[in-house]
Amino acid sequence: MKVTNKIIENVVKEVIGEEAIPIVEFLKNRKNISEFKIAEKTKTEVNIVRNILYRLHNQNLANYIKKKDRQKGWYISYWTFNTRKVKDLILKLKKINLEKYKERLRNETQKGNNFFMCKNACVRVDFYNATEFEFKCPECGNLLNQQDNSKTIELLKEKINEIESNF
Repeated sequence: MKVTNKIIENVVKEVIGEEAIPIVEFLKNRKNISEFKIAEKTKTEVNIVRNILYRLHNQNLANYIKKKDRQKGWYISYWTFNTRKVKDLILKLKKINLEKYKERLRNETQKGNNFFMCKNACVRVDFYNATEFEFKCPECGNLLNQQDNSKTIELLKEKINEIESNF
């Protein structure tokens, strides 16, 4: 799989958030850039830049080295975006999503058609919670109707097959 700018953007949005995109765009294809320069070029406060950089680092998407500034006496971090780790993170996210879908499929299959939903789609609850709410929506007060979850089960199976076929 070739890691394109769009793939990088989507992964960063998913794990860090939209606010990290300008910083990643600036860092890509550069090495050892000072956090102060990143803040200046992206017009972002340095403490926000540091926060985003450390979150990128926690996902192995950024590396840094610290050097002591001889004039001021404090340490400055120099950052590099790690494009090679994007593939690893994509695989990790796929595995996490696959597990979530499998768990949801087990839940949907075990409980069968014992799900209830408000006609306004405010809530969807299982039988136990529906009885707790006396079959009335806790949001709008409408009657909760039994839901056929066969389409949900089919959709979950399709998602699982799609992810498994892309491994």
